[in-house]
Amino acid sequence: MADEFFDDEQELMEAAGAAPQDPAASPAQRGPAPSREAARETSAPPFWMVVAIAAIALLLGMVIGYLIGTSTALNALGSSGGAATQQSSDAIDSSEVLPEGHPQLDINEDGTASVATGDGASSAGSAQ
Repeated sequence: MADEFFDDEQELMEAAGAAPQDPAASPAQRGPAPSREAARETSAPPFWMVVAIAAIALLLGMVIGYLIGTSTALNALGSSGGAATQQSSDAIDSSEVLPEGHPQLDINEDGTASVATGDGASSAGSAQ
């Protein structure tokens, strides 16, 4: 039974200059097989790299939070703005109508007010 993977490994080992081990030898005779994790050295990244990654993560978090907060605030203002325009479409604004017992006022565009005559008072009174 021919093992192509094993043959490739044998060729690589011969090309690297290592003496190929006898495949029929028991694992105890061959010695412990070097693991790839043990061959690699693990070391912590430098401190400046850790600080740089933390700063970038903080900056990205601030930008994303700002964008989410801004869009949420604009959506809230947009939905409440629609309700405000609906209320202002009424003929008589509630701020222009005084409680019962007070004389009704006519408010001019420049902000001055005068007591409404009988014509305006009756229409404002019926609107209550």
